Amino acid sequence: MREFARSVARAVLLLVGLAGASGAAPIDEVPSGTMLSTDNWEIAKGLMPDEILEFYKKGEYANPIIKLEAVNRSVVDPNMVAAAEKNRGRFDIDESGTVVEKESGKRPPIITGLPFPDIEASDPKAGAKAVWNWFYALYWEGSFHTNSPVNWVSRDGLLRRISTDVHFKYYDGQVPFFQQRIGDNPLNILSRTIGLVKEPADVNGIVNLNWRYRDGDKQDQAWTYVPALRRVRPINPANRSDGLLGSDISLDDGPYFDGKPEDFTFKLVGEGTILAHFDRPALENGSPIQKITPGTPISDAIDSSEVGWRLESPEFQLVPSECSPTLKAAGKCVDWTKGEGLVAWAPIQWALVPRPVWIVEAVPKNPYYLYGKQVLYLDKETGRGYWKNKFDWKGNALVNYAVPQFHVTKVDGEPGYVRTGGGGNAGYAVNYKLDRATVTGMPVNPTEYYVDIPDQVFETERIVRTGK
Repeated sequence: MREFARSVARAVLLLVGLAGASGAAPIDEVPSGTMLSTDNWEIAKGLMPDEILEFYKKGEYANPIIKLEAVNRSVVDPNMVAAAEKNRGRFDIDESGTVVEKESGKRPPIITGLPFPDIEASDPKAGAKAVWNWFYALYWEGSFHTNSPVNWVSRDGLLRRISTDVHFKYYDGQVPFFQQRIGDNPLNILSRTIGLVKEPADVNGIVNLNWRYRDGDKQDQAWTYVPALRRVRPINPANRSDGLLGSDISLDDGPYFDGKPEDFTFKLVGEGTILAHFDRPALENGSPIQKITPGTPISDAIDSSEVGWRLESPEFQLVPSECSPTLKAAGKCVDWTKGEGLVAWAPIQWALVPRPVWIVEAVPKNPYYLYGKQVLYLDKETGRGYWKNKFDWKGNALVNYAVPQFHVTKVDGEPGYVRTGGGGNAGYAVNYKLDRATVTGMPVNPTEYYVDIPDQVFETERIVRTGK
C-alpha cells in the first residue's frame, strides 16, 4: 500500500507540473533555438515526463527548443480543421467506448476530420474523445508503407538490427479524395496492417497480419506466419502488448498508440503545455517531398500507385558507416559505438516544440495486458501524440514510446497539405528499467503516404506466400 501511495503521489506531482508548471523560466520566455541540456534542464520541469527529463539533466540528451513562429512553420492542416468544424456536436462516445452519431446512436459509415473539435475538460468522456481524435488525425494521412529497420540499442551502442516491411491501410477518416478510392467495405473493417521481417536470415519471412473492425464489440483478428513452422497461426489480441521479437516496441504502439479504443478505459487527468518532439531537419530546413508518379512501384506487394507522396531524408543519418564528413561536421550523425557524450540512442534529430496537450490515462480492460496503464499526451489542435509513458500494474514507469511529429506543407492538388519530415518514420522505445532502447526508422528510409494498397495484400492466404 505504501508503494502504491508513493506511485500515486509521483503521478499527481507530474500531472500538476504538466498542467501549469513553470521551471526556472516560463517556456514562452525561452528564446527559440535554445539547446536543452545538462546546463539548463530546469527550464523543462513539468514539460515532459520526469524520466525523460532525467536524460537531459545527466547530459545524455540534448535538443534545441524551437518555436514554430520563429521558423515559420505550422503543424495544423487547415483542411482537417475545416472538416472537423463540420463535426461539431455531431458525435458522442457510447458505453462500449465507440464513437457514434448522437442522433442515431450508431457508428456512421465514414467520419472525416477530427470527430470532437470542441472537447471540454469537465466532460467525463473527454479522455476517450481525445483518443478518438488521435486516431482520425492518423487516418487523415491515408494508408502508408514503410521499410523500417528495428534497432536494439544499449547504452554503449547498437546490439542488433532487423529490417521490416510494413503496410498500413485505413478504411475510414481519409482525405475525401482518397476516401473515395477505398470502395466497398463489406467486412466493416476499420484498418489492416501487415508486417514482414526481411533481415537477417534467421528471422526472414516472419509475417504479422492484423484486422481491426469498426464494430466496437468485435475483437481484432491477428495471425502470424513463422517459416520454421510453415503454417499460419492466430494470435490472441491480448498479446498485442508484448514486445516485437523481444524488443520494447509492441503492436499496440504502432504509429504512437494503436490499441483498440474499446479495449481501454480513458480518463482525462490533466492539460497544459509540453515540449513535444518534432523532426528537427524539417523544421529548420524544410523537407524533400516527392509526389509519386502514377505507375511507380511502391513495394514488393504493390506494383504501382496512382497517387501518393514519398517523404525522403538525405539530411540525417545515425550509422557511422553512412555518415559523410559533411554530415559529421554539421553535427547530423551520431556514432552509435560512442554516442559523442550522449547516451547511444539519444534522438539528436529531434527538436522540442511547445504544444498544448490533453493528458489522458489509458487503462486496459484486460487484466492480463502487459501494462497497467499508459499516459498519453495528445495535441489539442492536431490530435497527434507525444511522450507516451507505459507503467506496470503497480504504477512504476517502465517504457516511454515516442515518434517525432512533423509540420505540414501546402502542395498542389489533393490532399492540399501533407505532413513533412526529414527524420523518417523513427520511433523510440526507451526501457527505463533495463537501460536500453529500441529505435525504428534509422537509418532513414523513404515512407510513402496516401498510397493505394490492394485489399489482397492483407488476405490470410497471401501471408504464406509473403513469408516464403
